[in-house]
Amino acid sequence: MIYSLSRRVTVRIISFSAAAALLLAGAGIGGYKMISRYADSAEYRYQLALNNLSDYVSNIKTSLEKSLYSNTAAQQQPIFAKLMTMSEGAKNALSQVPISGEQSVSIQKYLAQVGDYSFFALTEIAKNKPLTDEQKNNLKTFYDYACELDSSIGDLTAAYGDGSARLGSPVTLRGNLKSIGEKVDELTLDGGFREMNEGFTDYPTMIYDGPFSDHIEQQKPKLLQNEQTVSEEQALSAAAKFIHCKESDLEFKGRTEGNLPTYNFAGDNIYITVTQNGGYVVLYNNYSDITSTTLSFNDALIEAQKLLLRTTHETFAQSYYSFENNICTINFAYTNNDTIYYSDLIKVGVSMQTGEIVSYCASGYIMNHTQRTLDAPKLSLDQAQKNVSDKLKIESGRLALIPTAGKNEVLTYEFKCTAGSRDVLVYINCDTGLEEQLYIVMKDENGVLVV
Repeated sequence: MIYSLSRRVTVRIISFSAAAALLLAGAGIGGYKMISRYADSAEYRYQLALNNLSDYVSNIKTSLEKSLYSNTAAQQQPIFAKLMTMSEGAKNALSQVPISGEQSVSIQKYLAQVGDYSFFALTEIAKNKPLTDEQKNNLKTFYDYACELDSSIGDLTAAYGDGSARLGSPVTLRGNLKSIGEKVDELTLDGGFREMNEGFTDYPTMIYDGPFSDHIEQQKPKLLQNEQTVSEEQALSAAAKFIHCKESDLEFKGRTEGNLPTYNFAGDNIYITVTQNGGYVVLYNNYSDITSTTLSFNDALIEAQKLLLRTTHETFAQSYYSFENNICTINFAYTNNDTIYYSDLIKVGVSMQTGEIVSYCASGYIMNHTQRTLDAPKLSLDQAQKNVSDKLKIESGRLALIPTAGKNEVLTYEFKCTAGSRDVLVYINCDTGLEEQLYIVMKDENGVLVV
C-alpha cells in the first residue's frame, strides 16, 4: 500500500532521514520506522476527526428531533444552546477531514445554518416570542437533512473503521456505501463526501434573521432598483469624474457580476468600480505612498464631507474613524429627520498628508439605501431610557435604525452613555423596550471604534 503524505510531513521525514544518515549506519531502518510513525499519527488524526464529525452530526440529529417536540422556553433554551455548540464542533471536525474543499461546501453551509438558526431561535425565545409554524417547519427540514447526513457519515465511518483502508490514502473503497444500479459504488473519501454534498442539491432556501440566511445571498441593491443600465463608456466617464482625471488615464479591466454588478477600471496606482445600473461609484482605492501626517482629523473630516455632498447630495453623520498608514478612514451613516440609518454606510479614506481622497467604499449605502416609512415609536425617549442599566450615565439619546444579524432593520433609541472613563452605546427597541445592541467605544491614538 502506498501512503500519500502531506508536504509538511514529507519535509520532516526527509530532514530526519538526512540527519540520521550522518549519525548512524543503517539509518534506513530508522527512517522507515519514522515514516510509519508519521503516517500512523496523521491517520489517527483523520480517524478522530471523522469519528468526531459522526458524533456531532448524530447529536445534531437528536437535538433537532427534540426541538420538534419541546414547547416551553425552559426546554427549548438548552436544546438550541446545545445545537449551537454541536454545529461549531461539526464544522471544526469537517475541516480536519482530508477531503477537497469543494466536496464539503454545502455541508458546511448546512452546519453553519443549524447553529445560526439556533441562535436566532434563542433570541426569539428571550423576547418571549413562541416559535411560529413556519419556524418549526424549518426545524423539521433541518432534522430531515440531519437524518440523511448522519446515515451517510455513519456508513463512511464504518467503511473506514475496519482498518483496511487509510483516510489519508487515495484508495478505492468497496463497502456499504450506496449502490449505482447493479454495481457497488467505488469511492474515495472525496467521493463519499461528494455524494453527501450533492445530496443538498434540493436543500430549500432558509429565510430568517441571521447572517447565514439565504436572503442575504439573494439581496439586491435597493438604491439601484429603478436605475437603468449604463454603458461601459458612461461608467468610465463617471469614474473619471469621481477622481478628477482624464478618461484616457483609466483602463477597462472587465466586469464583476453577482448581487452588485460593476464595471472595473484601473490606472496608475488606482482601482475603481462603477455599478452597471445607475453608474454609481462603489469602490475606489489610490495605492500611492503616503509618507507623513500633516493634517488634523477635522481637516480630513471636512474633505470627506465635501466628497459625500458632491456625490450623494444626502446628509451623513460621521460615526467612527481610524488612522493607519497616514490615512484617516471615516465611517458615515445616512441621516434623515433626526434619525441615523446605520445600514446606509459609506467609508471614506483621506490622505493625512495632502487631504486627497484615497479610498471610498459605498457598498453598504448602495445595497441598503431606500426611502423608508418608519412607524412612530410606541415608547418615548424617556420611557426607553428606563431600560438602560443604572450603572450607566446617559449623555444623549436619538433615534437610530440599526441592522440585525440577518441584515434586517429595527428602530431603536441610541443612548450615548458613560461608565467612569468608558463610553458605551446602548440601543433600546422603540416598541418593546428590549436591549437590541450594546457597544463599548474604544478611543486611542488609532481612532475611535466600537466593540
